[in-house]
Amino acid sequence: MREFFLSLRIRVKLLLAFGSILLMSVLLIIFTINSIDIIIRYKAINEEVDVLMRQMETLELTSKDFMYEGYKLPSFLIDQKSPSIATFEESYSLATNIIRDINYSTITEEYGTENLTNTLTDGLDSLKQNFTEIVRLLQKRGFRDHGLEGSLRAAIHKVENSGLAFDKTSMLMLRRHEKDFFLRKDIKYQDEFNSLLDTFIATLDTNSGTVLASYLSDYRTEFNNIVEIEKEIGLKQDEGIRGRINSYFKRIRPKLNDFSSRVKEGNEAQISNSKATLLTIFVVQMIAGISLALLYAHLLTSAIKEIRTAMQKLASGVFPEKLLVKTTEEIGQTKTSFNQFVDRLKTATVFAEQLGNTSHLVEYDGQYAGDVLAKSLIAAQRKLSDADERQSKINWMNEGAAKFNDMLKGESDDMGKFGDTLLTLIIHHLNANQGALYLRVKKGDEDLLQRVATYAYGKKRFDEGSIDVGSGISGQVVLEASTLYLADIPRDYVRITSGLGGATPRNLVIVPLKIQQKVMGVIELASFSKLEPYHIEFVEKIAENVATILLSKQSARETMHLLEESQRRSNILAQQEEEMRQNAEELQATQEEMERQRSAMQEEIRLLKIELRNKTAMV
Repeated sequence: MREFFLSLRIRVKLLLAFGSILLMSVLLIIFTINSIDIIIRYKAINEEVDVLMRQMETLELTSKDFMYEGYKLPSFLIDQKSPSIATFEESYSLATNIIRDINYSTITEEYGTENLTNTLTDGLDSLKQNFTEIVRLLQKRGFRDHGLEGSLRAAIHKVENSGLAFDKTSMLMLRRHEKDFFLRKDIKYQDEFNSLLDTFIATLDTNSGTVLASYLSDYRTEFNNIVEIEKEIGLKQDEGIRGRINSYFKRIRPKLNDFSSRVKEGNEAQISNSKATLLTIFVVQMIAGISLALLYAHLLTSAIKEIRTAMQKLASGVFPEKLLVKTTEEIGQTKTSFNQFVDRLKTATVFAEQLGNTSHLVEYDGQYAGDVLAKSLIAAQRKLSDADERQSKINWMNEGAAKFNDMLKGESDDMGKFGDTLLTLIIHHLNANQGALYLRVKKGDEDLLQRVATYAYGKKRFDEGSIDVGSGISGQVVLEASTLYLADIPRDYVRITSGLGGATPRNLVIVPLKIQQKVMGVIELASFSKLEPYHIEFVEKIAENVATILLSKQSARETMHLLEESQRRSNILAQQEEEMRQNAEELQATQEEMERQRSAMQEEIRLLKIELRNKTAMV
């Protein structure tokens, strides 16, 4: 056996010697890739479970919001459209897709996902049916002037506006029982309502009683119809359709929490097992390499010793220098293969270090890009790059928001200066080229967009102008109260007439300054480069904040105007009061003078009378 072994060619010996090591290396790489893949799949399932739990919470909150407030919205009462319904449908669709993905995953088979997903799917279908039924019932029930409640109000108005004599106190008590039921959802108020209505009808006189009884019967019918709908929906949290919905969420929440915990524990166990297995394979590989090196040390030439030394360095975690290849036989071929192997590991190591330094733009060496390890690292690079891109967008928007907040610290009442600063901030942050700020103003019967600031090609433009609301695309944006984005417009296709002039921009976005469905103006931006959705989202957030500031300034100006008007009137009243006081003093002085003159005349008359009597006596 020994002779046979010694008679083998060097190439065969090397294959025997290093074949096992190479096999272990391949196994190590394969196991590493497989472990990483399993861990990634565990993480993906864990993330999907977290998203599913959030969607379940959204479904619960959305259904409650619609039952309590959403059905009262005019959009639902008139067009049967509601944000709550749209959110529910979106969350339902997403939750269904996630449950399907979890059910098809091989990772979670050991956790008994089939029963859980079946329960979730059946429960979701039942939840959707119940929610759809509630939508139908609440649409039928209506609110205020719509549906059965609208008919109820019409019936009440018929009684109150009939012009016929009836007991107002009884009618007020009926209305009170009606309101008490709507507020407290207690069935006793229905009984009290019907009992009082029977007594009320019995007290009607024969002349007008028939008409009023008919009106009151309509009133009763509409009220009882609403009560029946409320019963079907559920007067309490654990009753009716509402009770079934709440019961589903109470039942499914602990199951999801338990499943999430088991998936996380499985992920942690997989990581621990992978570490232990990798360490074992690495230790075995080290032992095998050292043993084979010692076994063949006295049989192979100095070239083999060179290879052994290099292998030992590599096994200890240090990349050796390239081996010098002098021959083309087995030894030379082995050295060449070893050098290639080291190059691949070096390439992977350098690539991994660059990834660790967040250099996601580096490219993997093309000649090794087809390796299994290379593919895994490239896939990780793509994921890191995507994550960095998302974070970069978030950082970009946060940086812009911070600049905007810093700008507000030095805010000026001069809208021109404010607009210049705002446009400078937005255009520089977006790397745009032109911009204009318009505020909506009233001049008599005219509704205009008044330009308060313009910025173009890095310089302030001092031109002024105005646009009729509804005229041109800027005026149309005000009417529609929604953002307009025109991208990649051919230079010879059409001339866009906007506040920025008659030139044809390649990319044009017009964002309304909208707050509480009120449009305060528009921001126009033009750029030679394409504006991404997150750029437009940033401008919309800034526009909303600017609209809030403008609305606040407008309220402040109106308040100041009212205060000035109040002060002016107070001054007028004070002036009039002073004039009245002076007139009163003059009148009093006049009265005193007249009294003095009257006293003097009376004294003069008295003396004349005495003189007349004396003359008469002398005669």
